[in-house]
Amino acid sequence: MRIAATRIVVSMGIALAVLAAPGCGRWGGWQPTGGGEVLPAPELVSVVHVAGRLGMQMDTSSASNATFGDGTNSVTVFADPGGQAYVNGRPVGQPGGIRSVGGALYVPQTLEAEIRRHLRRPAPVYTPPPPVRPSRVSGIVVIDPGHGGKDPGAIARSGLHEKVVNLSVARSVASLLRQRGVQVKMTREDDRFIELNDRADIANRLGADLYVSIHADSASNRAACGFTIYVARSASGNSLKLAKAVEHRMGKCGALARTTRRADYRVLVRTACPAVLVELGFLSNQGESAKLADPRYRQRLASAVADGIVDYLKAR
Repeated sequence: MRIAATRIVVSMGIALAVLAAPGCGRWGGWQPTGGGEVLPAPELVSVVHVAGRLGMQMDTSSASNATFGDGTNSVTVFADPGGQAYVNGRPVGQPGGIRSVGGALYVPQTLEAEIRRHLRRPAPVYTPPPPVRPSRVSGIVVIDPGHGGKDPGAIARSGLHEKVVNLSVARSVASLLRQRGVQVKMTREDDRFIELNDRADIANRLGADLYVSIHADSASNRAACGFTIYVARSASGNSLKLAKAVEHRMGKCGALARTTRRADYRVLVRTACPAVLVELGFLSNQGESAKLADPRYRQRLASAVADGIVDYLKAR
Protein backbone atom coordinates (compact mmCIF):
# COMPACT_ATOMS: atom_id res chain seq x y z
CA MET A 1 0.00 0.00 0.00
CA ARG A 2 3.03 2.36 -0.06
CA ILE A 3 5.02 3.74 -2.99
CA ALA A 4 8.46 5.34 -3.32
CA ALA A 5 9.34 8.61 -5.00
CA THR A 6 12.66 10.33 -5.60
CA ARG A 7 11.51 13.64 -4.22
CA ILE A 8 8.44 15.49 -3.09
CA VAL A 9 6.47 17.17 -5.85
CA VAL A 10 4.98 20.43 -4.70
CA SER A 11 1.51 20.83 -6.21
CA MET A 12 0.93 24.01 -8.18
CA GLY A 13 -2.47 24.21 -6.57
CA ILE A 14 -1.25 24.97 -3.02
CA ALA A 15 -3.22 27.95 -1.69
CA LEU A 16 -1.90 30.95 0.25
CA ALA A 17 -2.17 29.41 3.72
CA VAL A 18 0.10 26.41 2.99
CA LEU A 19 3.30 26.29 5.05
CA ALA A 20 5.83 23.46 5.24
CA ALA A 21 9.31 22.79 6.62
CA PRO A 22 12.31 20.90 5.19
CA GLY A 23 12.82 17.26 5.94
CA CYS A 24 9.27 16.86 7.32
CA GLY A 25 10.29 18.70 10.48
CA ARG A 26 7.85 20.73 12.58
CA TRP A 27 6.89 23.78 10.57
CA GLY A 28 7.57 27.21 11.97
CA GLY A 29 4.48 29.33 12.44
CA TRP A 30 1.92 26.53 12.20
CA GLN A 31 -0.57 26.40 15.03
CA PRO A 32 -3.24 23.80 14.15
CA THR A 33 -6.65 24.99 15.37
CA GLY A 34 -8.93 22.36 13.89
CA GLY A 35 -9.23 23.97 10.46
CA GLY A 36 -6.99 27.06 10.20
CA GLU A 37 -3.31 27.89 10.42
CA VAL A 38 -1.45 31.11 11.23
CA LEU A 39 1.38 32.70 9.24
CA PRO A 40 4.41 34.02 11.16
CA ALA A 41 3.55 37.45 9.69
CA PRO A 42 0.69 38.40 7.34
CA GLU A 43 3.02 39.76 4.66
CA LEU A 44 5.14 36.57 4.57
CA VAL A 45 4.62 33.25 2.81
CA SER A 46 6.66 30.05 2.84
CA VAL A 47 9.04 29.20 0.01
CA VAL A 48 7.17 25.89 -0.34
CA HIS A 49 4.02 27.86 -1.17
CA VAL A 50 5.89 30.02 -3.69
CA ALA A 51 7.36 26.95 -5.39
CA GLY A 52 3.93 25.33 -5.58
CA ARG A 53 2.31 28.39 -7.12
CA LEU A 54 5.08 28.47 -9.73
CA GLY A 55 4.65 24.78 -10.53
CA MET A 56 8.15 23.94 -9.31
CA GLN A 57 9.74 21.23 -7.19
CA MET A 58 11.69 21.82 -4.00
CA ASP A 59 15.27 20.58 -4.38
CA THR A 60 16.89 21.69 -1.12
CA SER A 61 15.64 23.58 1.91
CA SER A 62 17.17 24.63 5.21
CA ALA A 63 16.91 27.43 7.75
CA SER A 64 19.36 29.54 5.70
CA ASN A 65 18.54 28.80 2.04
CA ALA A 66 16.25 26.95 -0.34
CA THR A 67 16.43 25.90 -3.99
CA PHE A 68 13.57 24.92 -6.29
CA GLY A 69 13.08 24.64 -10.03
CA ASP A 70 11.25 23.11 -12.98
CA GLY A 71 14.00 21.79 -15.23
CA THR A 72 14.19 25.06 -17.16
CA ASN A 73 14.49 27.55 -14.31
CA SER A 74 16.31 27.41 -10.98
CA VAL A 75 15.43 29.63 -8.02
CA THR A 76 17.61 30.05 -4.93
CA VAL A 77 16.59 32.01 -1.83
CA PHE A 78 18.94 33.08 0.98
CA ALA A 79 17.76 34.26 4.40
CA ASP A 80 18.61 37.54 6.15
CA PRO A 81 20.82 39.34 6.90
CA GLY A 82 20.90 40.67 3.36
CA GLY A 83 18.44 38.04 2.17
CA GLN A 84 18.25 37.72 -1.60
CA ALA A 85 16.48 35.61 -4.23
CA TYR A 86 18.15 34.51 -7.47
CA VAL A 87 16.50 33.28 -10.68
CA ASN A 88 18.85 31.38 -12.97
CA GLY A 89 21.78 32.95 -11.12
CA ARG A 90 20.55 36.54 -11.31
CA PRO A 91 19.32 38.51 -8.27
CA VAL A 92 15.65 39.51 -8.31
CA GLY A 93 13.57 41.68 -5.98
CA GLN A 94 14.75 43.88 -3.16
CA PRO A 95 17.30 42.38 -0.74
CA GLY A 96 16.17 41.66 2.81
CA GLY A 97 12.88 40.56 4.31
CA ILE A 98 13.59 36.80 3.96
CA ARG A 99 13.21 35.18 7.35
CA SER A 100 13.90 31.79 8.89
CA VAL A 101 11.13 30.77 11.29
CA GLY A 102 11.22 27.41 13.03
CA GLY A 103 13.71 26.07 10.51
CA ALA A 104 11.62 27.10 7.47
CA LEU A 105 12.11 30.04 5.09
CA TYR A 106 9.47 32.73 4.60
CA VAL A 107 9.61 35.46 1.97
CA PRO A 108 7.59 38.62 1.20
CA GLN A 109 4.46 37.79 -0.78
CA THR A 110 5.58 40.26 -3.46
CA LEU A 111 8.63 38.13 -4.24
CA GLU A 112 6.56 35.54 -6.17
CA ALA A 113 5.68 38.10 -8.86
CA GLU A 114 9.34 39.17 -9.13
CA ILE A 115 10.47 35.56 -9.57
CA ARG A 116 7.74 34.83 -12.12
CA ARG A 117 8.69 37.93 -14.15
CA HIS A 118 12.29 36.71 -14.56
CA LEU A 119 11.55 33.09 -15.52
CA ARG A 120 12.49 31.87 -18.98
CA ARG A 121 8.85 30.93 -19.55
CA PRO A 122 5.62 31.83 -17.74
CA ALA A 123 5.03 29.51 -14.81
CA PRO A 124 1.62 27.81 -14.78
CA VAL A 125 -1.04 29.06 -12.38
CA TYR A 126 -3.93 26.89 -11.25
CA THR A 127 -7.20 28.22 -12.67
CA PRO A 128 -10.36 26.65 -11.26
CA PRO A 129 -12.96 25.52 -13.80
CA PRO A 130 -15.93 27.83 -14.36
CA PRO A 131 -18.89 27.14 -12.07
CA VAL A 132 -21.60 24.92 -13.50
CA ARG A 133 -25.14 24.86 -12.17
CA PRO A 134 -25.46 21.33 -10.78
CA SER A 135 -28.34 19.04 -11.68
CA ARG A 136 -30.23 17.34 -8.84
CA VAL A 137 -29.97 13.63 -8.14
CA SER A 138 -31.55 11.28 -5.61
CA GLY A 139 -30.14 8.68 -3.26
CA ILE A 140 -29.16 7.96 0.34
CA VAL A 141 -25.44 8.26 1.01
CA VAL A 142 -23.57 7.63 4.26
CA ILE A 143 -20.39 9.72 4.64
CA ASP A 144 -17.99 8.39 7.29
CA PRO A 145 -15.22 10.71 8.57
CA GLY A 146 -12.59 8.21 9.77
CA HIS A 147 -11.26 8.17 13.35
CA GLY A 148 -12.38 10.84 15.85
CA GLY A 149 -12.40 11.50 19.57
CA LYS A 150 -9.78 9.44 21.38
CA ASP A 151 -8.55 8.08 18.02
CA PRO A 152 -6.67 10.86 16.14
CA GLY A 153 -5.57 8.65 13.25
CA ALA A 154 -2.33 9.64 11.55
CA ILE A 155 -0.54 12.73 12.88
CA ALA A 156 1.56 14.98 10.66
CA ARG A 157 4.83 16.42 11.87
CA SER A 158 3.08 19.78 12.07
CA GLY A 159 0.74 18.27 14.66
CA LEU A 160 -2.21 18.11 12.28
CA HIS A 161 -4.47 15.16 13.14
CA GLU A 162 -6.00 12.97 10.47
CA LYS A 163 -9.37 13.08 12.25
CA VAL A 164 -9.49 16.86 11.69
CA VAL A 165 -8.80 16.53 7.96
CA ASN A 166 -11.33 13.70 7.61
CA LEU A 167 -14.13 15.60 9.33
CA SER A 168 -13.45 18.81 7.41
CA VAL A 169 -13.58 17.08 4.02
CA ALA A 170 -16.54 14.87 4.99
CA ARG A 171 -18.62 17.87 6.08
CA SER A 172 -17.94 19.59 2.76
CA VAL A 173 -18.82 16.44 0.80
CA ALA A 174 -22.09 16.13 2.74
CA SER A 175 -22.97 19.79 2.14
CA LEU A 176 -22.29 19.55 -1.58
CA LEU A 177 -24.35 16.38 -1.93
CA ARG A 178 -27.29 17.91 -0.05
CA GLN A 179 -27.23 20.85 -2.44
CA ARG A 180 -27.73 18.33 -5.25
CA GLY A 181 -30.75 16.72 -3.58
CA VAL A 182 -28.96 13.70 -2.09
CA GLN A 183 -30.01 12.50 1.37
CA VAL A 184 -26.83 12.34 3.47
CA LYS A 185 -26.16 10.74 6.85
CA MET A 186 -22.77 11.28 8.51
CA THR A 187 -21.48 8.69 10.96
CA ARG A 188 -20.14 11.55 13.09
CA GLU A 189 -20.81 15.28 12.90
CA ASP A 190 -18.15 16.29 15.41
CA ASP A 191 -14.99 15.07 17.16
CA ARG A 192 -16.26 11.85 18.69
CA PHE A 193 -15.18 8.21 18.58
CA ILE A 194 -17.42 5.73 16.73
CA GLU A 195 -16.73 1.99 16.67
CA LEU A 196 -15.98 0.53 13.24
CA ASN A 197 -18.89 -1.90 13.35
CA ASP A 198 -21.27 0.90 14.29
CA ARG A 199 -20.17 2.96 11.29
CA ALA A 200 -21.11 0.21 8.86
CA ASP A 201 -24.31 -0.59 10.76
CA ILE A 202 -25.53 2.99 10.25
CA ALA A 203 -25.49 2.44 6.50
CA ASN A 204 -27.15 -0.96 6.80
CA ARG A 205 -29.97 0.31 9.04
CA LEU A 206 -30.72 3.17 6.65
CA GLY A 207 -30.69 0.94 3.59
CA ALA A 208 -28.19 3.39 2.09
CA ASP A 209 -27.40 3.44 -1.59
CA LEU A 210 -23.70 4.20 -0.95
CA TYR A 211 -21.14 4.29 1.86
CA VAL A 212 -18.03 6.47 1.54
CA SER A 213 -15.36 6.53 4.27
CA ILE A 214 -12.96 9.50 4.29
CA HIS A 215 -9.36 9.09 5.54
CA ALA A 216 -5.82 10.43 5.15
CA ASP A 217 -2.85 8.11 4.78
CA SER A 218 0.58 7.76 6.43
CA ALA A 219 3.74 5.80 5.63
CA SER A 220 7.22 5.27 7.06
CA ASN A 221 8.52 6.23 3.62
CA ARG A 222 7.99 9.98 3.63
CA ALA A 223 8.23 10.14 -0.15
CA ALA A 224 4.96 8.20 -0.48
CA CYS A 225 2.21 10.47 -1.80
CA GLY A 226 -1.06 10.51 -3.69
CA PHE A 227 -4.68 9.54 -3.05
CA THR A 228 -5.95 5.96 -3.06
CA ILE A 229 -9.45 4.50 -3.36
CA TYR A 230 -10.06 1.17 -1.61
CA VAL A 231 -12.79 -1.43 -2.06
CA ALA A 232 -13.20 -4.79 -0.32
CA ARG A 233 -11.51 -7.82 -1.87
CA SER A 234 -14.95 -9.27 -2.67
CA ALA A 235 -16.33 -5.88 -3.75
CA SER A 236 -19.36 -5.80 -6.02
CA GLY A 237 -19.24 -4.37 -9.49
CA ASN A 238 -21.15 -1.34 -8.18
CA SER A 239 -18.46 -0.68 -5.55
CA LEU A 240 -15.85 -0.73 -8.30
CA LYS A 241 -17.93 1.64 -10.44
CA LEU A 242 -18.24 4.02 -7.49
CA ALA A 243 -14.48 3.83 -6.86
CA LYS A 244 -13.67 4.58 -10.50
CA ALA A 245 -16.12 7.50 -10.56
CA VAL A 246 -14.52 9.08 -7.48
CA GLU A 247 -10.99 8.33 -8.72
CA HIS A 248 -11.74 9.97 -12.07
CA ARG A 249 -12.98 13.18 -10.45
CA MET A 250 -10.16 13.37 -7.91
CA GLY A 251 -7.61 12.95 -10.68
CA LYS A 252 -8.91 16.17 -12.25
CA CYS A 253 -8.36 18.35 -9.18
CA GLY A 254 -4.56 18.21 -9.17
CA ALA A 255 -4.12 15.25 -6.82
CA LEU A 256 -1.80 12.33 -7.71
CA ALA A 257 -3.74 9.08 -8.27
CA ARG A 258 -2.51 5.74 -6.89
CA THR A 259 -5.41 3.84 -8.53
CA THR A 260 -8.14 1.73 -6.94
CA ARG A 261 -6.94 -1.02 -4.60
CA ARG A 262 -8.51 -3.88 -2.65
CA ALA A 263 -8.33 -4.34 1.12
CA ASP A 264 -10.74 -5.89 3.60
CA TYR A 265 -11.22 -2.89 5.86
CA ARG A 266 -13.98 -3.71 8.31
CA VAL A 267 -16.18 -0.80 7.29
CA LEU A 268 -16.05 -2.02 3.68
CA VAL A 269 -16.68 -5.68 4.44
CA ARG A 270 -19.62 -5.08 6.80
CA THR A 271 -21.63 -2.70 4.60
CA ALA A 272 -24.42 -4.18 2.49
CA CYS A 273 -24.40 -1.36 -0.06
CA PRO A 274 -21.62 -0.34 -2.48
CA ALA A 275 -18.77 1.03 -0.36
CA VAL A 276 -15.40 2.73 -0.86
CA LEU A 277 -12.71 4.12 1.42
CA VAL A 278 -10.91 7.25 0.19
CA GLU A 279 -7.36 8.01 1.37
CA LEU A 280 -7.01 11.71 0.51
CA GLY A 281 -3.20 11.80 0.64
CA PHE A 282 -0.24 11.20 2.96
CA LEU A 283 0.14 13.24 6.14
CA SER A 284 3.63 11.72 6.41
CA ASN A 285 4.63 13.49 3.18
CA GLN A 286 5.86 17.08 3.61
CA GLY A 287 4.22 18.55 0.53
CA GLU A 288 0.99 16.61 0.77
CA SER A 289 0.61 17.29 4.49
CA ALA A 290 0.92 20.99 3.75
CA LYS A 291 -1.82 20.77 1.14
CA LEU A 292 -4.12 18.78 3.42
CA ALA A 293 -3.67 21.48 6.06
CA ASP A 294 -5.08 24.08 3.67
CA PRO A 295 -8.90 24.45 3.82
CA ARG A 296 -9.07 25.49 0.17
CA TYR A 297 -7.29 22.34 -1.02
CA ARG A 298 -9.53 20.23 1.20
CA GLN A 299 -12.54 21.89 -0.44
CA ARG A 300 -11.22 20.92 -3.87
CA LEU A 301 -10.89 17.31 -2.73
CA ALA A 302 -14.39 17.38 -1.25
CA SER A 303 -15.83 18.73 -4.51
CA ALA A 304 -14.13 15.93 -6.44
CA VAL A 305 -15.43 13.23 -4.10
CA ALA A 306 -18.95 14.67 -4.22
CA ASP A 307 -18.85 14.91 -8.02
CA GLY A 308 -17.74 11.29 -8.26
CA ILE A 309 -20.62 10.19 -6.04
CA VAL A 310 -23.10 12.20 -8.13
CA ASP A 311 -21.68 10.73 -11.34
CA TYR A 312 -22.28 7.23 -9.96
CA LEU A 313 -25.82 8.02 -8.78
CA LYS A 314 -26.78 9.55 -12.13
CA ALA A 315 -25.44 6.51 -14.04
CA ARG A 316 -27.31 3.90 -11.99
